[in-house]
Amino acid sequence: MFCPVCESEYEEGITTCPDDGSELVERLTPENMAQDHSEARFVALHNIGSPAEAEMVNDILTQNGIRSAVQSGGMDAFSPLLSTTAPGAVVLVDERDYDRAMELYNAFFGSDTTPLTGTTLEEDEETEAETEEEE
Repeated sequence: MFCPVCESEYEEGITTCPDDGSELVERLTPENMAQDHSEARFVALHNIGSPAEAEMVNDILTQNGIRSAVQSGGMDAFSPLLSTTAPGAVVLVDERDYDRAMELYNAFFGSDTTPLTGTTLEEDEETEAETEEEE
């Protein structure tokens, strides 16, 4: 099931998008996707290191009145929320809430894209390399 507004995918049995309240559809088509720009139009806020972290960021945003959703690329058999091997996820926000969402994100996490688990191995290696270059 898919949300025609934010284009998020949900498990069978869920009929309404928990993020924006839209009725879910079985398949996204140009005819059923939101075409009216006065409706919510979601834009990327941040690509977060893991789907679980993205969901936690999403929770912070929604608790502060920001219309947001998570788009995850996890293709494993388990829920992407529980997978530590799934690729990162994108936190999407309604473009009308973007500035406020960015303020909230920066107030909580700064520029950290792995706000709960720390840096990735690649980021650690890059930091080490930069430090060695400076010395």
